[in-house]
This record gives sequence, structure tokens and C-alpha cells, in this order.
Amino acid sequence: MSPVGNENRVLSGLVEIGRGLATVMSHFGREPVTLEYPEVMPDLSTRFHGRLCLLTKSDSTDLCIGCKACARVCPCDDLIQIEMHRDENKKPVIDRFTIDIGRCIFCGNCTEVCPVDCIKMLSDFELADYSREALVLDKFDLNLPGEASDQWRVEHGLEKTVK
Repeated sequence: MSPVGNENRVLSGLVEIGRGLATVMSHFGREPVTLEYPEVMPDLSTRFHGRLCLLTKSDSTDLCIGCKACARVCPCDDLIQIEMHRDENKKPVIDRFTIDIGRCIFCGNCTEVCPVDCIKMLSDFELADYSREALVLDKFDLNLPGEASDQWRVEHGLEKTVK
């Protein structure tokens, strides 16, 4: 190789180092765009689709009527499992309600189709776990107690008390 070729490589290398330093210096006085998660939690949109929950009545009884509309509209086949029966007064009693959030795509179709507005999406996003079995939430895990359900309704502009 000729000495002129080496000089061109050294010169182009110095130019690229100068461009890199110029980029670093242009960012020097700016505010950082990253968050110190988990100490600083992100501001989420009100339309964020997080963990699914079942709202209850104000007295913490089931609001779900067992119509299975959410299970039928879900694009993930067999994701929502509902088993129910009717008591002596012909009122629905939910025996089993499970959602596998490990397979859920968080589309929100189940929340849109619910005729009694009992299935909703919270802003919880930290859903990771060590086993797939832990991601199958049952009725106990999904239910929001009466007071928390009432608070959710107030925050989202719905009637506070459901009879």
C-alpha cells in the first residue's frame, strides 16, 4: 500500500471520531429521555390495555351474568373459560371464570362486548411470572372488591353503585 492510502484512512477515521464527538456534545445539555424504572413509573394513556379484571357490585357480589359473550368474541380460541349455573331464584351463579393472560393479546374485545360492563382492563402492566400456570387467573384473582370497583367506575365516568 502506498503512504497516501494510509493517510486517507487515518484522515477519514479522525473525521468520523470528530462527528461522533459532535453528536455526544450536542446531547450533553439535554434532559434524559429514559425513566429510572421501577423507581419512576411511566405515565400511561387512559386507553392503555393492561391486566383484565372483573368488576363487582358495590356489595362485592358478582356482576357477571355468565352470558359468555367475552369468550365467544375472543380471537384467542379457548382463552376465557366460564362455568355457571342458576340458583333457585333463576339468578346466574359463576362457578368458574378463568383467563389465561399468558395467551391474551390484550385486544379489548371482551371488554367491549360485555353487556353488563363487568370485565375491564386495568393499567397494571407488570404481569411477568416464572410459570405459565401462574398466568392463568381465576375468579378470585380477577375480581375487584366492591369498593375498588366503585372507585374504578368513578374514575372512568360510570355510575358508582351497581345494584
